[in-house]
Amino acid sequence: MKKIGRYTITGLLGKGGMGKVFKVTYPVTGKVAALKLLDPSPLLAELTAPKDLKEQFTREAVIMASIRHPHVVDILDFCQTDGQLYYLMDFFCTRLGTLMGEWGEAEQTRVIPIDKAIHYAAQTLKGLQCLHFFHIIHKDIKPANILITDEDTVKICDFGLSSRRGERQDRHAGIRVGSPFYAAPEQEKNPDQVDVTADIYSTGVMLYKMLTGQLPEKDAPAVSRLNPDLGDNWDRFLACAMHADPAKRFQSANAMARHLENLARAWEEKKEAICAMPAFFETNPDGGGTNWGKPGPVRSTPAKVPLKQAQDCFKLNRFMQPVHYPPDVLKRIGNHLVQDSSTGLTWQQSGTAFPVTWHQAKDFVDRLNAQAFCGYSDWRLPTIHELLTLARPAKKDRDHCISSLFDVEQKRLWSVDKSTFVSAWYMDLEMGFVERSDLTGFYHAKAVRSGS
Repeated sequence: MKKIGRYTITGLLGKGGMGKVFKVTYPVTGKVAALKLLDPSPLLAELTAPKDLKEQFTREAVIMASIRHPHVVDILDFCQTDGQLYYLMDFFCTRLGTLMGEWGEAEQTRVIPIDKAIHYAAQTLKGLQCLHFFHIIHKDIKPANILITDEDTVKICDFGLSSRRGERQDRHAGIRVGSPFYAAPEQEKNPDQVDVTADIYSTGVMLYKMLTGQLPEKDAPAVSRLNPDLGDNWDRFLACAMHADPAKRFQSANAMARHLENLARAWEEKKEAICAMPAFFETNPDGGGTNWGKPGPVRSTPAKVPLKQAQDCFKLNRFMQPVHYPPDVLKRIGNHLVQDSSTGLTWQQSGTAFPVTWHQAKDFVDRLNAQAFCGYSDWRLPTIHELLTLARPAKKDRDHCISSLFDVEQKRLWSVDKSTFVSAWYMDLEMGFVERSDLTGFYHAKAVRSGS
């Protein structure tokens, strides 16, 4: 296998104008990390002198190393081997862009639930408060640069465009600073003169897209028109964050965070009021499961499903969510099991206490069988088709009043189905989408068996 320095490359995580990010392992321990290698695109290499590229890359690493905050990614090492510059970071297998299904910034994406969008935006603002305290402007806040940890917390990454306030950088006039769909308008005109409100603008755009699935382009509708659970207080909040005039935006991440806290409290009060009202019209027990088909056995044998065949095989829409939803006939059995009368499946109510790799998930199921968990020895890792029987439509109205029968901390669950020799499929139980990850990713495991 190829190496960079003493680290073994196990996969490519992404690439940009400045370089490539690889998934690597440490020697001896096998610890997994992310390694960013200075490897500029041909255009950037043509427009920028090698000396300037090295200085910019080193400055990025120095900025990251100077920050110590739970919502900013840590740098672990900075090295040069055979003339190649690179640095190491902690590895996280999920980004906000992954949860949204944002493969192209201009594309429509999945909508993030309001509680979750508030959670991610609030933590992003906390990270920005720290950066701005040290006079660092990120200049590239967007879903692809927000890592999601195993504990579902945020870490801001990719400081390639960051600078200290007032710092000037030598760059070719043809080099764009920031992502065109997320960058503040003044950043394109004069990137060295922007202040902290440029990051406020980008955070506002990111939050708008989380809540609506689309970008706030010119003449875009107010967020309350696209998401009926949101009121005009949200319209005013986002209009302030994304104002074209920097002087009319929130003037600090702290100010924006305080306003977001008020919106979060109002949202909680609204849900409480809905749940306190008499339930004149209850949700149908089929859970919106129209056209699910005749209830019965679901595929339980493992399958290898390539990416190109996944939508058809799993019956998913372009957002990798179910075309149709199953009837909601789940019932709690004792303290540890949940039963589905329509499919005959019995599930663990909980599962692994911590995120695990795919192979560790299989080991977990083997231990359940060895222990005869709840009196059974035929537990298995579920297929994607079995996991999809747990999917539910996005919550609305009184859906917010219904408590889950499952452990809500276990949001993303491994399936037994593989995509390639080194990757397998998982499902996000909270948002109901299917995605794939290499086998060394970290997700929870929940066992299933057939029969009551």
